[in-house]
Parts: sequence; C-alpha cells; structure tokens
Amino acid sequence: MATHESGESRSPGGATALTRALSTIKRLRAELEEARGEQPLAVVGIGLRMPGGIHDLDGYWEALAAGRDLIRPLPEHRKGPFAEDWKGLPQQGGFLDDVFGFDAPVFGIGAREAPNLDPQQRLLLEVGWEALEDAGLPASSLGDRVTGFFVGVTNHDYADWRPAESDFLWGVGNHPCYAAGRVAHTLGFTGPAMTVDTSCSSSLVTVHLARQALARKECDIALAAGVNLIVSPSSTELIAQSGLLAADGRCKPFDASANGFTRSEGCGVVVLKRLSDAIRDNDRVHAVISGSAVNQDGRSASITAPNVLSQIALFRAALASAGLTPADIGLVEAHGTGTALGDPIEMEAIVAGLDRAAGGPPLRVGSVKANLGHLESAAGVAGLIKAIACVREAAVPPLTHFRTLNPRIDLTGTGITLPTALTGWDGGGRHAAVSSFGMSGTNAQVIVGPPPAPGPAAAGAPDPEPVPVSGFEVAARTPEALRELAGRYAAVLDTLKDADYPAFAYTATFGRARHRHRARITATDPAAARAALAALASGAIPEHVGLSENDDPGTSEAPLPRRVLSLPAYPWQRREHVTVPARFAPAEA
Repeated sequence: MATHESGESRSPGGATALTRALSTIKRLRAELEEARGEQPLAVVGIGLRMPGGIHDLDGYWEALAAGRDLIRPLPEHRKGPFAEDWKGLPQQGGFLDDVFGFDAPVFGIGAREAPNLDPQQRLLLEVGWEALEDAGLPASSLGDRVTGFFVGVTNHDYADWRPAESDFLWGVGNHPCYAAGRVAHTLGFTGPAMTVDTSCSSSLVTVHLARQALARKECDIALAAGVNLIVSPSSTELIAQSGLLAADGRCKPFDASANGFTRSEGCGVVVLKRLSDAIRDNDRVHAVISGSAVNQDGRSASITAPNVLSQIALFRAALASAGLTPADIGLVEAHGTGTALGDPIEMEAIVAGLDRAAGGPPLRVGSVKANLGHLESAAGVAGLIKAIACVREAAVPPLTHFRTLNPRIDLTGTGITLPTALTGWDGGGRHAAVSSFGMSGTNAQVIVGPPPAPGPAAAGAPDPEPVPVSGFEVAARTPEALRELAGRYAAVLDTLKDADYPAFAYTATFGRARHRHRARITATDPAAARAALAALASGAIPEHVGLSENDDPGTSEAPLPRRVLSLPAYPWQRREHVTVPARFAPAEA
C-alpha cells in the first residue's frame, strides 16, 4: 500500500487528478445532503420573552448561569375580572410582566382590532420583529426572499375574554390558524405559514418543519416559534385535574423530590437560513442546527404516557439526520418535566439512545424547566435557545433545584452528570441534543452545534484596513421612542470596542426598520457617537445630528460591509388592549 501511494504521488498530474476527484466527490456529497434535507441550518436571529423580565439572549444566559428560580405567584393585576375563578387553583408559575400591552400602531393595527387579538398573536408580532432585527434582517428589507413562519400554539385562554358583541375581527384574532397568518400578513412573508399544535412539543416540531421547508427550498428564510400565555384560569383548572402540577409550584427534573411541573408563559423565535446561504450573506451565526427528527409514541400505556422505545428511536433518527455519532453529543437539554413517571423513562432513553450503558466521554443533562417552569407550546424553543447559549458560551448552567437523584434512576458508569453549578464545556462532544415530548405523543429532537470557525487568514497577509465610518441612523415610529432608543444605543457604546464600531453603524442603519422619525448621527468614532446619542436621548439636538420625519422608508445601498452586532430591541410604546368578557358585561337597562 505504501508503494502504491508513493507511486501515485509521483505520477505526472496524479496529484492534480486526485484533488479534482476529491473535490468532485465533496461537491456531489454536499448536493446529495442538501437534496435529502441534511444541509445544516444557521441560527442567524433570536427573539425571546421569558419570565423574570428576560428579553434577550444575554439576559437569558445570565439568569440560567446563576441558576435563578424565575417562578412567582400570579400577580393580582394579572387576574383581571377572573379573580374569583382563580381561588383554589395553583397560582405559582413563570409569569410575564405585561401580557395585554401592545404597540399596535407599529404594526398598522387599529384601536378597534387590537383588543380582539389573542395576546399570543401580539406577542408573536413583537418577538418575531425582534428576532429579525437581531438577525439584521428587518422585514422591510427581505424583498423577494421567500420567508416562512412556523409557530407552536396550544393554549387559547383569551377565548374566555370574548365580549358579548363579538364579530369577525374576534374570529380572525383568536382562531389558532391565524397566529401564523397574522405574522405572515403583517410582516409580508410569502413562504409556508402554519400553526402547529402537538401540545408540549409544538415549538420544537416547528423547527423540524422549518428545516424541511428550507431543505426543499420552499423558502429562503424561516422563522420557527412558540408562544404560551395564561390569561384566564380555565386551562389551569383542567390541567390541575391531571395531578401533574407540582404542589410546591417548582419543577425539579430528575430529583428525588420531583412531584410535577408548574405552568409558565413565554415566547421564543429563531430565524433560520441554510448555512451555505448564511455564510454567503455574511450573517452573524449564533449556532448551527445539524439535524432533527420527529416521531410518535404510538401504542404506549395511554395517549398521554411516554414511550421509552420511541424516545430511543428519536435520538438515533436525529443523529442520523445530522451525520453524527453519540460521542458527538456533550449536552442533552432534556424535556425534563419533573414528573415521577416521565423523568426515569427519559433518562433511560438518554442512556440507551446515546449508548451510555458502557460509559463514554462526559455527557451533561439539564432542563430549563427547573428555572422557568413548563412553557408548554413554547417549551421546546425555550430549551433550544438555552442550548444555543450553552454552545456559544461553551458552558452548562446548573440544574436548579437538583439535590438528590431520583432513586428510580441509576447513572452508575454512564458518564452522565447533572450539573449543580456552572460547568465549563471542556470535554465530550460539542453538540447538544434538545428534546421535547408532547403530551399528545408527538416527540421532537433538534441537534445544535457551534458555528463554523472563520477561515484562516492567508500567511503573511496584512491586517485589514479599518473601515471608515462617517455616521449612522437611528429610527423609531414616534419621537418618544426615538429618544429612548438613542439612550439604549448610547449605553451600548459605553463599552463598545473601536473595532466593532463599523458593525454598530451597519446594524443600527441597515439592520433595523426605517421608521418615520429618523436621526442621522455624524460621528467617526464611538465616543463622539455616544455623546450625540446621549444628547438626543435627553431631548437636545446636537449640531451633528440631523432629524427627519417622513413616511418614505427609502432604499439605499449599505456603504459599510455587512456585519451584524447585537443591539437593544426596539422600545415598544405599549398600551393595554383588552375586552370585557361577556359574563362580566353590565346588564342592559
């Protein structure tokens, strides 16, 4: 063999022919993988709203890394007209601060229509907008790029707010199919748009569907999302009858004291592109989705009971779709509800599905439900975004509330650990498997890995010349929002490195929507920009700030290279929109 190899390397043109053949094989393999839907996806944007006032990826990671418990009693102001109905029901949960406030004018929604919209639709509009802006892809810039929207929705509490005199606006504001249609219509998406309800696995199923749509080139960009709000006691009353809610209101996955889950609210949206497209477009890539799978429990003990064989098969299918082996998985973000039946079955599936019976490299297992509670139709995307943060930070946060392993679980010799403190990801595979199992029996898994490393610079190549920046633009729908956004941007510039200033200028100008009120900041460095923004935020108009007010969004080519930087979200100017439920309406005279 050695003689043959050395002889081939000396053959005239042999090395060139071999290189061409290998290149052709690589190209054909990539085309085959794309045709099979196996091309990796890039996560280029993230939007979220989680309990504890969390509204961005950095805040999410900080809370998880600190092991924060984000469960609290239902605030009195959230009970609305249903205060009496809430009596005697579990009232601990992961609740958002404001669920009825909405900046309707930004989306062109009138004052008559806004109260008729399920607050989950309103939340999806805001968080979907934020996810696109995190990607540096405001909806107005998408042009002829076909965009799909897939959203998981299960809960429909707002139906209890139906007024005595409701009309067609109420129907399109509350029927499940309109959750996807509303976002697609408002933001101008023309790709596949659908609402998915598989119970708890809904939002992770949407990621799988988005991956398939992108692979088949049914769209160029896809948003996968999940949302859950609890705005009346009716759904809690039904779930309480199942006996699955924790008496102490805490979700304790895999712990000996686990006694059920607690209900929670939230919304998460990820913006996805084919990885090759994201690299071509110079997108900022948070993480890569390498594979996914969906299956069903079939004939389990009951329609709501998990099936360990289906969960094992799910791991194997997801790994196959990603072209990975069990050794490539270093983290499992488990479904982990903290139930007596579900936890041991899930851990058994992890051990078998990842071939851990005989040990292996380090494998950490966690569940974000320990921090947030169970977000139901948004639970899968909450776990996915956690896994993305873990991959980004190369660390795994503690499993809050974990003290003693459930006695029905034996991890001896498996190499599996349940972290009780923030742990560096310094061994084992660099991919995370995210699981979400629906009470309907539909299971989903998504495998997440790190973004590709930047290509090495050519040996001896000079450092790139600094990109000159003359200024940037800040825009908002109202003067008040413009001043608030200027203050948020000024805070970013307090710690911004000079080298990141071109990315700041590009993102602020071209990565955000161009609203009616705009300020052109003339500043060649971060310090000058910060001073101008701080003055604008205070109500002053410095000499090097030009204000304009018009409804023409304008189009222009970016004079700066595309480089996306994380910036604060748009400052929504919310106003409360609610109806008066029919049974609380005053009787006619």
